[in-house]
Amino acid sequence: MITKHTPLRPQLPALGPGQLEAMFAMPPDSVLARGMPEVLLAGKLTAMAAPGGGEIQMLALGQALPELGVRARLWRPWEDSFKGVHCIHLFGSQPEHLAVVASAHRRGIPVVLSPIAWFALADCLRQKGSPPGRLIAAAKYAARAALPRLPSWRRKLYHAVDLLMPNSNAEARQLRRLFGVRAERIHVVPNGADPGLADADPRTFVRHFGVRDFVLYSGRIEPRKNQLRFLRAMRGTNVPIVVLGDAVPGHEDYFAKCRGAADGHVRFIPRLDHDDPLLASAYAACRCLVLAGWYETPGLAALEAGMSGAPLVLPCGGCAREYFGPDAVYVRPGARRQIRNAVLAARSRPRNPALADRLQRNFSWNAAAAATREGYLKVLR
Repeated sequence: MITKHTPLRPQLPALGPGQLEAMFAMPPDSVLARGMPEVLLAGKLTAMAAPGGGEIQMLALGQALPELGVRARLWRPWEDSFKGVHCIHLFGSQPEHLAVVASAHRRGIPVVLSPIAWFALADCLRQKGSPPGRLIAAAKYAARAALPRLPSWRRKLYHAVDLLMPNSNAEARQLRRLFGVRAERIHVVPNGADPGLADADPRTFVRHFGVRDFVLYSGRIEPRKNQLRFLRAMRGTNVPIVVLGDAVPGHEDYFAKCRGAADGHVRFIPRLDHDDPLLASAYAACRCLVLAGWYETPGLAALEAGMSGAPLVLPCGGCAREYFGPDAVYVRPGARRQIRNAVLAARSRPRNPALADRLQRNFSWNAAAAATREGYLKVLR
């Protein structure tokens, strides 16, 4: 399991004079096999104020990569320098990353980026802000789709880093189509989850919260996740529902609307840390997991619940189909009746051991770390 506050600082010696040149002279596989390169992992400065899938991905890789001979640790810019560092791995598409990339390149350090991004015209029309602001955002998206060379901080970031590591082929296609990124500068790294989630005891969650046979909706509470429309769709069904998560800062009003739309069968539970046995137990105890947001890439909660074979109801938008294929039901986030019918049908289905086995074998954090390591090899060559 992932422990948020575990320090990721393997106590290994730094490279001495001349060793760095020798490292690059070695065959790439032997470089990582000998555990020599040191990689800094970094998200945005406010990443842990409202942690989501991107932050969990960063923390989990920080724990899995050392097992593959990579000295990976979280970068604390207020106390760490770049001395002895061979690569920097950034998470998320943030304008603040541009300064990090420029500083690293001045020191000859390559930078890779997990963009964790998805682009859709409908998102521009739903974003927070005034109607004119949303129309401007939609116009910018249309211009970007027609003119991939159009300047922006995002395009500058994607072309500045040495390698982009999206979580899916669909995301990779967007990077090429909307920003003109060449295919050889993209290395797809699937997201992961902890296979140990499949061994959780469902009774732990039931005993602690007193709810059973429930539909689980897990994730940060914000308009993109679409909890409000889901709750309105489920009114009158008398189905026990657990909404698990905290409001994203700035979206407290949306959380209040969700509470107002909930009937007496809905239970709101604050976010659980990924090392909390109650979270794994929640996945084991639920009758199905629902993510009916506007998109998922692919949705960490879906991977985690799928590790135990839970029936899944997921959004059409994003890249979930690449991961779950026919083993999930896909809904349009604006279609209340479709969401309602899909959830009611999923509740009656048994768990899917074939799905659980496939996810455990192909989408563990160890598998994600191995694909990440391949990306490091590309830039270390």
